[in-house]
Amino acid sequence: MELKDVLGGIAYRGAGCLFYSIDSDGDVWVLLGRRPVGHLFGSAYHWSIPEGTVKDDDPSLLDAAMRVAYEETGILDNRGRARLFWEVDEGGVGLSIYSLRLSSKVPPKRSRCYSDLRWFRLGDLIDDIDTLAGSQLKAFALSMGLKKAV
Repeated sequence: MELKDVLGGIAYRGAGCLFYSIDSDGDVWVLLGRRPVGHLFGSAYHWSIPEGTVKDDDPSLLDAAMRVAYEETGILDNRGRARLFWEVDEGGVGLSIYSLRLSSKVPPKRSRCYSDLRWFRLGDLIDDIDTLAGSQLKAFALSMGLKKAV
């Protein structure tokens, strides 16, 4: 069974941005949000990259990614330095994730989308990370020439 069969033809287009920073020791830090997820037995949570739905009035996928990231983290955008590092478009679902390096680990604002927003050192084991975010972080690490992501 294909993803499009499961979704019943529902089309979704999303975009997001992974903010990262590199400290003086050369460690790469990434900002993730702990998002609630519906679960059969109540509420569950997982860490994810800030992403959301592309709106009709978003001029581009990059604009959508920066808008969503700002709405979810309060961190202002800088489109000139963001780069696409992960993308999927199959079965009626499209998702594009960009990365943007910040000069430091900017404190994010509280968000209604997340129970927590936190900086993690890339390569440290992150509890409660979902499969999608794990594969995105691995792709990010590879795009940076690193061997270990999560």
